[in-house]
Amino acid sequence: MGFLIDMIKVGQGDAFLITIDLSNGTERYVLVDAGPESSAEEVVKHVNTYAPAGLDLIIGTHLHEDHVGGLPMVLQKCRIKQNAPLAINIPPVLQNRWSPLRKSLEGYRKIAKFDRLAKALDMVEGINAAANNVAKIVSVKAGMQWPCESVTLKFLSPTDELLALAWDDADLLPVVQQQMAEKIAEAWLEHQNALTDAPKTEPENDSSVVFELLYKGTSQALFTGDAGAAVLKVVTSKETKYPFLKVPHHGSETGLDEELVKRFSATTAYIPVGDNQHGHPDREVLKLLKKQGSHFYCSDKTKSCKGDCRNQFLTLCHKHEREFHKGWNSINTEPCARVTSV
Repeated sequence: MGFLIDMIKVGQGDAFLITIDLSNGTERYVLVDAGPESSAEEVVKHVNTYAPAGLDLIIGTHLHEDHVGGLPMVLQKCRIKQNAPLAINIPPVLQNRWSPLRKSLEGYRKIAKFDRLAKALDMVEGINAAANNVAKIVSVKAGMQWPCESVTLKFLSPTDELLALAWDDADLLPVVQQQMAEKIAEAWLEHQNALTDAPKTEPENDSSVVFELLYKGTSQALFTGDAGAAVLKVVTSKETKYPFLKVPHHGSETGLDEELVKRFSATTAYIPVGDNQHGHPDREVLKLLKKQGSHFYCSDKTKSCKGDCRNQFLTLCHKHEREFHKGWNSINTEPCARVTSV
């Protein structure tokens, strides 16, 4: 009995496979995100190899391409159990308010906020089409649970308020209806300039699905999506520690601070990351994890990380009270754990 957590190497994106032992000798499988579309084949290969009986639950943390861009291919090419839920929040406002105006949004793609809506609608359309007759789409909110014998996934976020903040965009509706692109572009630029001191985390990141994995009633792992530190401080308990931490937002400075690193006290921390222009993983975050004594492992080497870790940067696996997958080639992660500089 026990569980495994695989961090699948997908470049700059998230994809995790959770394997759960059952008392009858079988296993259940949970996929958390599917990476970007460009790495979907890697996720499909990993899932079909190590989840041979089919996925029991699929979680899409939020509507960003680097997390759910690979979902349509996974739904088409992976084994999925009958009636397996696809837990992903597709806010009604996206489909009810913006889907009928999808073509109109094309004229506003140069404006970041409109482009974001158009991309989200494209992803929703692709996910809906791929999930048809394959998986049942369900919304997941704070307070919900998914029990599986000795393991329970307890969802801590998002709330209705966080989802509304991420996807309401009611202020944009009159713009599309009145076809005032140039004026709105100027107004939006002024708005962006006024927010230069605001936190860098986008509302969509803060609307991420956040959940903890409990094993025999004890918290063992925390999955954070791209949620920012402010949200994580609210939805997690100050008394709860997590031996395993999925570091939020690819190690961005917005996901962790000293208070949270101390609160979580993770023994093992996985950072899904790839080539990027954002400075992920942030060196200060790595220093905080090192100071806390956490063994942190990246899925890839980036320019931001100065540590001489000498890792092979393959898909990694965290095990708890069981052995690795059958035929698994584990790698020596100790050089990462002993990183001397960041």
